[in-house]
Amino acid sequence: MPVIAIANQKGGVGKTTTAVNLAAGLALRFRYSDDQDRRVLVIDTDPQMHALMALAFGNHATPGPESLAALLTQMPAPSVEGMLRVAEYHPNLHFIPGNRAALTEAAGRLPGLMNKDMRLSLAIESIRDDYAFIVIDTPPNPGDLLTNTLVAATHVLIPVETSYLGVTGLQSLHQTIESVKMAYQRSDLEVLGYLPTMVDSQRAETDEILDSLNTRFKGLVLNPIRKSADLAYAHSAHMDIFNFRPPRRRADGALRSSSRGTQDYARLVESVLKRTAFVRMKA
Repeated sequence: MPVIAIANQKGGVGKTTTAVNLAAGLALRFRYSDDQDRRVLVIDTDPQMHALMALAFGNHATPGPESLAALLTQMPAPSVEGMLRVAEYHPNLHFIPGNRAALTEAAGRLPGLMNKDMRLSLAIESIRDDYAFIVIDTPPNPGDLLTNTLVAATHVLIPVETSYLGVTGLQSLHQTIESVKMAYQRSDLEVLGYLPTMVDSQRAETDEILDSLNTRFKGLVLNPIRKSADLAYAHSAHMDIFNFRPPRRRADGALRSSSRGTQDYARLVESVLKRTAFVRMKA
């Protein structure tokens, strides 16, 4: 099943917003369609745990030995099944709780451990088939936590801030992805798409940057996520956009709304389902 890493080695590009809303949108999409028994899992490899806060604020953290950090550092690793928790707003959306101090410490310990880049992949191997999708948020910098995520992933979704600096900063991420593919013979690891985020049509350079993205990554640029107050407010309220501004129709599995943020992430959900060939896999 698809394991999607949300990655960019630059902060402030909308990684966490995308991870949370993609996962919540997929869970909601399944819940109100013929696929209602399907589940989604979120893993947050960023020690700040902002994605987990949006899913279950107050229940997102746990003592270090019971958190993601233990899966990455303990030998033998504890049971991942015993760690799984249910998100506050979606019964079919699960997550692995975190611990900021423990994950920060784990990042420092990983270089000295055996199979240091494969520990996340090994830890979740037993539950991969239990989920239709696994979505992994990543830290905004290179290192072993990001590498572990890429080794575990099947796809990489790259949020791109629509600024000149946001576009030029992609080279280092591409190098990291290629290094993982070569070192671990992961020719199957593919870029799912580039997602323009915080798009402001009033800015003069926006169209030029979008044109540049489409030229450089032809066929891989997804429909943009427009700048939206609703997305900022939802983040502040520790909610995903689909709960902050709920879709007005769900019965057929589609997610329709008058909210710009809900519209854009609902559209991303449909794109991800198509690009991962989920319908064909399901059949």
